[in-house]
Amino acid sequence: MASEHPLDPKALHKLKNFAWLDAKQLTVLAANAASTRVSRGDSIFYEGEASSRVYVLISGVAKLSFLKANERVLVGLVGPGEVFGASSLLPEATRPFRCDAFTDCTVGAIKPHVFVDTVVGVPLDRLSRTLEMTVGRWWSMLLRYANFVGLGLRERLASALLELAVKFGVRDSRGTLLTLKLTHADLAELVGASRQRITEQLIEFEHDGIILREGRRLIIVPEKLYQIAQSETSGAARSTRNNPR
Repeated sequence: MASEHPLDPKALHKLKNFAWLDAKQLTVLAANAASTRVSRGDSIFYEGEASSRVYVLISGVAKLSFLKANERVLVGLVGPGEVFGASSLLPEATRPFRCDAFTDCTVGAIKPHVFVDTVVGVPLDRLSRTLEMTVGRWWSMLLRYANFVGLGLRERLASALLELAVKFGVRDSRGTLLTLKLTHADLAELVGASRQRITEQLIEFEHDGIILREGRRLIIVPEKLYQIAQSETSGAARSTRNNPR
């Protein structure tokens, strides 16, 4: 991004999405924001970055996307007045998407604690914990389905099992035991595949030592599943580093 400059309070006053805020709130936001001109095609932030700022698009159009199988998938376009980079409102979050300038843009960047305190009137930590226990689950689901785009069954199933392990897993010497009993049909619905294909893939995972069975429960080896789940994104990440925007 280009060099930052102070944000003109009048710029926020003109945005319809901020019309409900009073003059004092708008003045405080502007005083604590940095304004940046971003040329078409340049990046505002990248996937995987620490979420440290909330952004407001003052003018122009930006686009959110992510990289799958070396192809960039468009998630949506951001218009003037929209607030984006909301992952910074969640605890210890990283950017799930990349944001580029679709046209020449002016972007306002505000520290999350200033934005929340000024707009909502509560400490950031309190809002973050509230969001985590309410919309955090739905945010995770959105990201899961977005990440499924362009992935094969092997990668989708590995990602789903890793997510289940976080919520319903207990570590033991063999890996992580899933305490939730799931049928092959349940897993098929979870990743959008037929029961038969899930059965075939689980047999392959078991043969390769990626999962083990204990009765009707599964024991997964997270390290091996993680390698599978990241097989698409690792190549994409290398491509991004070798071709910076």
